Amino acid sequence: MVDERATPIPAPVTCPWCGAEAQTLGRNCQICGKLISELPEWAITGGEPSHALLSTVRLRRWRLTFVVVLVFVLGFVFWLSVPFIPDPVVLLFKKPTSDLTSVSLPGQWSSVAWDLGGTRNLEEFSRQPKGHILWSENLGKHTYGAPIVVDGIIYAGGDFKAVALEAETGETIWEIPTPGRMNHSFAVSDSYLYMGLSDHRLLALDRRTGDTRWEFFAEFPITSSPIVAGGMVFFGSSDRFVYSVDAATGNLIWKHRLNGNLRSSPAISGGYLYATDSDGNLNILNARTGQTRFRFRTAASVSDAPVVGNGLAYFPSGGRLFAVDAEARTVWGEFEFKKVWSQFYIWQFPGVPRPPSQRGERWRFAPEKIASRGIVASPAVAPEALYYGDANGYLYARGVTNKENLWQFRADDSISSSPVILGDRLYFGDQDGFFYALDRFTGNLDWRLSLDAPIEVSPVFARGRFYVRTADGWLHAID
Repeated sequence: MVDERATPIPAPVTCPWCGAEAQTLGRNCQICGKLISELPEWAITGGEPSHALLSTVRLRRWRLTFVVVLVFVLGFVFWLSVPFIPDPVVLLFKKPTSDLTSVSLPGQWSSVAWDLGGTRNLEEFSRQPKGHILWSENLGKHTYGAPIVVDGIIYAGGDFKAVALEAETGETIWEIPTPGRMNHSFAVSDSYLYMGLSDHRLLALDRRTGDTRWEFFAEFPITSSPIVAGGMVFFGSSDRFVYSVDAATGNLIWKHRLNGNLRSSPAISGGYLYATDSDGNLNILNARTGQTRFRFRTAASVSDAPVVGNGLAYFPSGGRLFAVDAEARTVWGEFEFKKVWSQFYIWQFPGVPRPPSQRGERWRFAPEKIASRGIVASPAVAPEALYYGDANGYLYARGVTNKENLWQFRADDSISSSPVILGDRLYFGDQDGFFYALDRFTGNLDWRLSLDAPIEVSPVFARGRFYVRTADGWLHAID
């Protein structure tokens, strides 16, 4: 009896490869040894596939190519953008609780370099001083913090103390002890007075009484003057961190580690924080989140704070003044690639051209003599010119974008502090103790005043008067 469930015997076929007859489909040919499979007619006959089939294959290839290219482009864009995408954790969960700022109003000087960009350029004022000393007050041993003047009160750091003085007379309003010498300036916003201390604390005081409102502990001593913007206080310490804390509460918002210590005040402009460090870098960070946007490297330690104006960031390093694009941002891997390129160029490999300059650099300037310690202080910056002094005693006026020499003035001794722009006048001090007033458009001397001791701290101006510290510990009010 025949079993109907038995597997049917396949009909014999002809091998499509060698033409041998009586072969079995799905097995190897007994003559040529190749697998006999069920192929489409066009594959067996050697004919061309249909137009529809070709179109389908090409469409699939085009789609695959498009997907690959799209993934590559998106990946490249993501690679470029990831460091600059704001940190959502900081944005959402670490918001400042106020809009406090230390921007100086007319008639005041509420942060170390007057405005957040550090320009020391005052366009609104009541009158130009004439060069007369109104009063002088001995603050004790010399320190390097410039005074702050707000609402007729001077706030200054001394030798193991901080004081508030009447701007009209120099009389003491209050005085508090500090754990060390106060070599950095303060910042004022609303009723708060902010100061960094050598015992790792940033203090927020009631500026009317000197009482502490809150304190924040860094890991090491505070090494920079604070500034306040967008409800946040920005400062640095010798642990190489830049800190941002809530200006009203003292709570940490973010901190960012630099390659060196931040030893001068940072600057704020266009939502970015500019900070120089002891390792020779200009760092540009997102002011809200602390993420790195750009780092410009120099070969020497930076000697003063950056100044931001006219689309550039200016800072002194190794006796030279650098101008860097304030909008520059890092292309990851570019600096390392240029380092390798430079090495091959130094080795004089055949056909290797000179590498381009570092990204962001617009120009640099060094005095003809004593370049290694030529320029140590930040410039004062106006829309049409910048002004700075050097160790040879020259005060320079130069173009903001091309370092064109507009004029230069020779003082009696070296200049180690930043000048101040007041309308059509320029004011600065030198190591011989003279305080100068120049016509800033021509460089002609208007007047000068001897204060009998080196001027190593930049002057500040408020309500028609300059307040100048000298190296013998005195504070002078000049009308």
